Amino acid sequence: MFQTYRDPVLKRKLNKLNKQINKLDQNMETDSFTNELLNASDGTIWKFVTRFKKKSKNIPSLNGAGGIANTDLEKANFFTESLETQFTLNNNTNPDTEELVAVSVMRFRTEENSVCKDFDLPLPSEVLDCIKSLRINKAPGIDGINNKMMKNLPLNTTLKITTSIHEIMTFGRFPTRWKSATVVPILKPGKDPTDTTSCRPICLLPSLSKIAEHLILKRLNNYLKENNVLCPEQFRFREKLPTSHQLIRVVEYVTEGFANKQKTGVVSLDIQKEFDRVWQDELIH
Repeated sequence: MFQTYRDPVLKRKLNKLNKQINKLDQNMETDSFTNELLNASDGTIWKFVTRFKKKSKNIPSLNGAGGIANTDLEKANFFTESLETQFTLNNNTNPDTEELVAVSVMRFRTEENSVCKDFDLPLPSEVLDCIKSLRINKAPGIDGINNKMMKNLPLNTTLKITTSIHEIMTFGRFPTRWKSATVVPILKPGKDPTDTTSCRPICLLPSLSKIAEHLILKRLNNYLKENNVLCPEQFRFREKLPTSHQLIRVVEYVTEGFANKQKTGVVSLDIQKEFDRVWQDELIH
């Protein structure tokens, strides 16, 4: 009515009603939060509160060979170039070694035994157990399927996932889509935030990929253990053999040397970006 008659009295009533509506909306939102907090008796109250405590951190301007990146697109391009450099294999060309590795890998991939057919294919119940063990607070991969969705999949979908994993283990081919990850840069403590190399790339893989990897790794570890393939000095990534045990082993050597009035020598080798730049064909060879 105020828009039609332009009466100041109507204008005051309109403003008063708008204030009442806004106040009512705020009260309803507050009551909703209060009810959610009061009903959070299953341990979820902390997860609810932490959303309000987190402070968003914007990525500052980045310095690089191409100048200074200010926009989101420029920053993304800077990170892309930095990651491409970090994941580029070291240039250690040797024709004889390359030919030896190429022949070895080709023979490995063409042999009938290249695919381990002795592995027991996973049952749907085993896949279902993996899905139940997923944590719902983990970020999804490039497919956007989070773990909460995975836990609510119907049984026929679980059977299809099991069939897909059977195909992977039978033919030795892992889906390219499942190997594609969303990369999130996380700043290392105490590092320069304007330098792209100061960030640690965190790769978010699809949940389906993690399930398949878990089932394959379980069978591979059993094979290595049963056939005594790994050397006794191999620690880390092994059941009941963390790196702390290796440190205790070194301390025992040093202590024994002190007791026998002997000196203990240690040779340490640190390979830069060993995981990012590993030559996979050489590893297979």
